[in-house]
Amino acid sequence: MKIKILSRILQLLALYLLFTSIYASLGKIITIQSGTKITGIVESSYKETDYSTQTGNKRYGTTHYILRPIIKYQVNGETYEIHGKILGEVGNQYQIGQHVPLYLSENQPDYAIINSFYELWYDPLRAILFSIGLFLIGTFFGKILSKIKTSIVNLFNPQAHLDQF
Repeated sequence: MKIKILSRILQLLALYLLFTSIYASLGKIITIQSGTKITGIVESSYKETDYSTQTGNKRYGTTHYILRPIIKYQVNGETYEIHGKILGEVGNQYQIGQHVPLYLSENQPDYAIINSFYELWYDPLRAILFSIGLFLIGTFFGKILSKIKTSIVNLFNPQAHLDQF
């Protein structure tokens, strides 16, 4: 009974993630369809720590950074800025002074999206795929736990595995 409840909770969480990612995607689609194409200029950038690998309490390891460009654009004489996302560590995709295509929201001049596949679709696609995987785990949770239990029993009691044959 507890497994069924946990299974349903995982499925509901997956559906919540799916619908929120679809909602975010629809917002971007509306901005693309009804918004205006403009051009922004990369003014500067900053490093953001993505993750660090360390061994225990030792001080050695590697730190991976993401270079995020700061892109400025003007609407009706006012200057706005957005912070982009870069896939990977290096971030040499945007150079200072480079012109970057943007989609500007029709009603909110302070909301713009960089016109690149990664900026537009990476996060929603990742969330959708994660929610599908989580839903499948929730659906087959009982079978997964049963397999794990059988594997653990066979690991610690090899005779039980031989008795099955």
